[in-house]
Amino acid sequence: MSLFIKSFYHKFFPARQLLIRQNGEVKHVVLAPWFQLLVALLILVTFTWLSISSYRVYTQTNKITDIEQSQINKQTLWQQKASEQHALQATQLEQLAVLEQKQALLQSMIESLPNSISKEAVKFDEELQSPINESSGEFHEPLIDENKKDKQVQSISPITFTERSVRLNNYYEQNFTLLGSQIKERHEAILSMVKGAGLESALEQHLILSAQVTAQGGPLDVFDETKIPSHFLAIVDKLLVLNNLENFLTELPNTLPLVNAKYYISSNFGLRKDPMNSNHAFHKGVDLAGWHKTEIFAPADAVVLRAGRNGGYGNFIELEHKNGLVTRFGHLNKIKVKKGQLITKHDVIGLMGSTGRSTGTHLHYEVLLNGKQVNPLKITKAFSSVQ
Repeated sequence: MSLFIKSFYHKFFPARQLLIRQNGEVKHVVLAPWFQLLVALLILVTFTWLSISSYRVYTQTNKITDIEQSQINKQTLWQQKASEQHALQATQLEQLAVLEQKQALLQSMIESLPNSISKEAVKFDEELQSPINESSGEFHEPLIDENKKDKQVQSISPITFTERSVRLNNYYEQNFTLLGSQIKERHEAILSMVKGAGLESALEQHLILSAQVTAQGGPLDVFDETKIPSHFLAIVDKLLVLNNLENFLTELPNTLPLVNAKYYISSNFGLRKDPMNSNHAFHKGVDLAGWHKTEIFAPADAVVLRAGRNGGYGNFIELEHKNGLVTRFGHLNKIKVKKGQLITKHDVIGLMGSTGRSTGTHLHYEVLLNGKQVNPLKITKAFSSVQ
């Protein structure tokens, strides 16, 4: 082995002379074999070092490029998720606006319900205050690891915005449907009462007068109807009609002008034998008998048309109500109102007596619709069915 090395050494690294010519003189430098070997080794080491360094630089450059590409990919993915999240949030905000309008409308309807419809039937469910992130994870890894307890809490899936939105939409649908059925039932009951009492013409006059916009106003506070289903708005319109009908009921002389415990019916409306001469006659009102000087009350808001003596009526009062209705009170002991006076329902207008064409203490009570007498008991009986 040593002979091979020596042979290789002397073969490739023999003593060499290097001739150098300078200023006309020629000099020679002897390059010893060991010097040649040393230079060769230095060149080899230098080449090897450069090769390794170049490879490392290339490798690091590739790693950096891969890392940068990975970051770009992550950034692109994050931007995509962010865009999706923004779109989801915009959708949720729109859904929230719809829910808010439905809730505001339902609350307003509850506040506007007539006393004949119970408000206890409708109760507000949970409120949806803001959109909820429905994504299963965030866009970055957590900075710190959660403890086991937190992980157990997070393992319970929260109610998503979509689930709550569906729940609330179902809730509003059910409550509007419930209100719609109650409003319809009450509306039909009132119309049945009006028909049973023969007050169709009075209702027609009321609707004509109510359609005239007078003395109304206030700050503008409207709902965004583009966010409310049309069938919800239809139920609202039905409620407005119902409230108008309820107002009509309050304008009617729908009660007898006496306290129940202080009278009895001594003569009904219609055909009878006259109490003075026993001839057949038509009684245009009802006679309500009671104690002398029993208080007589106004059956509805009115203005006094007449107050004083009136032939067979004796001491007499005539009240004009809305919608073509007039009430008359005869045989009074005392009159407590004056012509032109505005009175409200249940105000005392007189005292029971037996003046005029009368056989005893009682009140002769008439109700006229557009100048024609109608049976007062028919009105009060029909009205009792809708109270």
